[in-house]
Amino acid sequence: MAVVTRSRRWQRAAAAADELPPSDIRAAAAAAGAAAAVQEQTPPPPPPPLLSAAAGAPHPLGRSALRAAKGPSYVVQHYHSTGCAGGAFSWRAATLDPQKPLFMCLEAREYRETTQEDIARSKEDKHRGGGPRVGPFQETIPGRSWQALPKYDFTSRARSCAFNERMHVEWENHADHILKNGGELPTASVVAKAGFRSCAPCCRDMLAIARPTGKTFIMVDLADDDARGTFHFVAGGQYLPVPKEACDADEVAALKKIVSKAQDNGYESGAAIVDEVCALGVPIDMAARSLYLGDAALLPEGCAERLKGNDLLEVLHAEHFARLTAEYGASILRDAARPAGVREAVARCRERAKAMLIAAWAPHLAGVKADLQSYADAAVSPLLPEDPAEYECFRRSLRPFRVVATPALTAERLQAIGERTTGGKLAALPSKWKKRPPVREDDSTSTITTAVPDDAASRWSDSEDPTDV
Repeated sequence: MAVVTRSRRWQRAAAAADELPPSDIRAAAAAAGAAAAVQEQTPPPPPPPLLSAAAGAPHPLGRSALRAAKGPSYVVQHYHSTGCAGGAFSWRAATLDPQKPLFMCLEAREYRETTQEDIARSKEDKHRGGGPRVGPFQETIPGRSWQALPKYDFTSRARSCAFNERMHVEWENHADHILKNGGELPTASVVAKAGFRSCAPCCRDMLAIARPTGKTFIMVDLADDDARGTFHFVAGGQYLPVPKEACDADEVAALKKIVSKAQDNGYESGAAIVDEVCALGVPIDMAARSLYLGDAALLPEGCAERLKGNDLLEVLHAEHFARLTAEYGASILRDAARPAGVREAVARCRERAKAMLIAAWAPHLAGVKADLQSYADAAVSPLLPEDPAEYECFRRSLRPFRVVATPALTAERLQAIGERTTGGKLAALPSKWKKRPPVREDDSTSTITTAVPDDAASRWSDSEDPTDV
């Protein structure tokens, strides 16, 4: 039987955390909070400095100009609502099948006319209602007309899948942009997601592709709501998550103009987009920024700027399914009650995903000092611990996280020196977040359902927003 290996990059706040029975988890969480208070005496390193459009110089505003958003991090909350034991990922993760290989679709995707009624149906029935709908950005969504891809689309075969799971429709959109742009990503690949927030695999994917290629991804989630959701700007190695909840109406309107201009190829570079976002002085979700910039699986910036065509599509698919198995699988391994067979399937899917990722990247990193094996190991590992007791210490503290300084990885091992966010302890910061009950499959009010129709090519992804936070 295959063995699920834990990520070694996590260091325990309490050495005996793994040995605690479930009844003592709350006590462990309290201990973790006390340890975090001591850890906060060590100043954390800042995320990478912002770059300006002028010859890659440090951004004139500097990191100190970033305005931290007040209130909870909805991005971090959503990570937990999907990735916890019994969360939104858990049902789909239980159906992962290592025997089903990758099918990479090279056809233009078939978008569907999407109305407000379609979006409402998706939110009411997250499985049979069509699921999250993702398409191009426009001022008002759905407006008079909006073409989008529904996740649960049984009428089209123009889709990619692997391990019994369809590629998330955010990345079906990005793949379509490559096909329509002569085999290359546009300067900014823009998508809008209606009805749901963006999940961890898709957020991790954006940095995983943007950082080595130098391209830009913009994702607007809950795009049908100007008061809720997040503008995600990823340019090269930069990540600026802007929560609409912390913006006023004028700031939201200004951000929408930037997104529209980027979609129309109105910027020469991603750095120019970062310039404009920073110039607005909009609030940034610092907890989310640190969480995703702290991903250990990030290649050196600009190491694959010439990647295009089928090679780019192969890398995009391999990255997506690696991080999908990481975060989906974590919802299984964080549940101590899951049977061994399901855990073994997760481990086998991750091993296949690692092999796919190494094969996709290897021909294009011949002159790059990066340990692909270590990179692949990190890519199929979740951002937060998957050991049940250790994860509960973080989740039940209900606080945002920041990374405490630890020795940097060298370029020979994986990343360029200076990526000091790798391997650190996550320190809890004070917060006024309200505790939410965990989502359970046997809860009559839960959105988790087993009523997912079978599909010959692949079964569909689970809902991504069970609590609609």
